[in-house]
Amino acid sequence: MPDLHWEKGPVHCTDLVDASGKVFGYVGPCSTGMRGYVIQSGSEWPPRPAAFTNHADAEAACSWVEAEVAKRSFRPIRVTEGPPDT
Repeated sequence: MPDLHWEKGPVHCTDLVDASGKVFGYVGPCSTGMRGYVIQSGSEWPPRPAAFTNHADAEAACSWVEAEVAKRSFRPIRVTEGPPDT
């Protein structure tokens, strides 16, 4: 899995993406604070469904998304401060 970074997404969400813009997870508002979502990867086998959980704040939700994406990854991931220089 390539390096990932957080990027502002549509509709008040923040997306965890790779250099090509593929979304691996995202964080968005919910009635109890923030909700973290992990996207199902088409390359996962056996496939796992998307997952989500609620958190009190965005920082906790982002940490959860990063940990869940790392657990599903075949290789170690690294979350960087921004997109790679091209």
